[in-house]
Amino acid sequence: MQTNFDLELKTIQLQNEKLLRELSEVHKLLETPAEKAEVSKEYYTVQECAEMKGAASVSSYKSNRFMLPGAGNPKFCVYILGRLAFPAAVVQRWLAVDDSEYLDYAMNECGVTVIPEKYKQMANKAKQKKGGA
Repeated sequence: MQTNFDLELKTIQLQNEKLLRELSEVHKLLETPAEKAEVSKEYYTVQECAEMKGAASVSSYKSNRFMLPGAGNPKFCVYILGRLAFPAAVVQRWLAVDDSEYLDYAMNECGVTVIPEKYKQMANKAKQKKGGA
């Protein structure tokens, strides 16, 4: 009777060790930051960019070119079949920029020299919120 009990106990211990190893592997997977989806196309339209970025409607992006990838600088866009499109590398960088960093992105990375006043106010407001959070 004692040997069956010992055998069952040993089996349970082995199962626990196996589960612990599997859980530690799952834990490592959960701790590693999930990589963002790679940009899979060569060019993206305004509508596709707006859908990826979210937070505003397509019409908002269309009417405010400054908020598009490349901050409205024509050297960062092309026309494909008459539609405004942006290279994947430009889109990927743009997706990582939030309002608080947008002016730096526009001026330093995109070469924009004239920034509309409402975007200056928007960026300052976002910087204040980010600093206070």
